[in-house]
Amino acid sequence: MASLTLAIIVSVPASAQNADQSVMANLVIQVQELQDEVRNLRGQLEEQSRELGNLKRRQRDQYLDLDQRLSDMRNSQPVTTGGQPQVAGSFVQGSTELAPTEDAPEVRAPLTGASTVTAITQPLAQSQTAASTAAEEKAAYDRAFQSLKDLRYANAAEKFQSFLDRYPNSDYSDNAQYWLGESYYVTRNYDIALTAFQELMDRYPDSPKVPDALLKMGYTHYELKQWDSARAALTQVQDSYPNTTLARLAESRLRGMRMEGHY
Repeated sequence: MASLTLAIIVSVPASAQNADQSVMANLVIQVQELQDEVRNLRGQLEEQSRELGNLKRRQRDQYLDLDQRLSDMRNSQPVTTGGQPQVAGSFVQGSTELAPTEDAPEVRAPLTGASTVTAITQPLAQSQTAASTAAEEKAAYDRAFQSLKDLRYANAAEKFQSFLDRYPNSDYSDNAQYWLGESYYVTRNYDIALTAFQELMDRYPDSPKVPDALLKMGYTHYELKQWDSARAALTQVQDSYPNTTLARLAESRLRGMRMEGHY
């Protein structure tokens, strides 16, 4: 067999052998060029993926910072009584105390008998206790929120739940309830996330977080492949909050559902 192969090679004209070698060399070069191009494209893809990941992180951080600032602004308004700021013995939500006002003394006739003075230390003590409680609430909420910003989602969920258990009527409770749902959503605990978002809708119907929770309920139903419920929630977002970013996000997800043939 070896002798037969050698005889065939010898019988092939030298020009044909040279042509075949040239073709093979060109093919090898082309393969190498394609491999180099694939490596370059792969590198570009990895770089773009990193940039996209960084962009998403920056957007998330900006959103979280904005939410925190809005929450602080909402909870830093002074307590009002009858439409006027309550200054004496009151405090601003967020533990910032306001100094009591000093009224001008009223001129009275001299007293002929012994006078009695009623102590007013109890309201002051109540005010200080309330301010202390507000500071503790804010600190507990901030710790949970920081865990969320640090991407420690399980820890964030635990802290938000602890906050809600300890301060069910806090001014931060609706925010804590929403971010509790988010903590579960990003870790793909969709059933628990759905329950958390629904509790926000039920317990805090006037919260500014309700529109976000409704959108996330649509997203969560989508992840659970509950197409009808997802469509209903997303359509409600469009109808209730037209011409908003939330409505555009809802439309985008609905359009994707239509393209996927889910309705």
